[in-house]
Amino acid sequence: MAIVTAKEALGYALGREMLLLYLVVLAGYVAMLLGGWFASGWALRGGGAGFLGQLLAAVCLLAGFVAVLGGLIGFVYKVIADANAVARE
Repeated sequence: MAIVTAKEALGYALGREMLLLYLVVLAGYVAMLLGGWFASGWALRGGGAGFLGQLLAAVCLLAGFVAVLGGLIGFVYKVIADANAVARE
């Protein structure tokens, strides 16, 4: 088993591909927060937007959930694929 230095580990964790995956997860989390905020009625002054407000909340929540899930799956896939590539060397 190879020894990984702290500099190499940080270089991998903060690489361009990993930062993109972190950004996808963060954007999905923000979308989920906005969807929850819209659904709770705080942003719509007592839920006065009716069906349109509920639809907007559902779309934000669903899009956020898909982005978070996709980002996390992509993150795990990348780590496993990179580990397999290193093991083959």
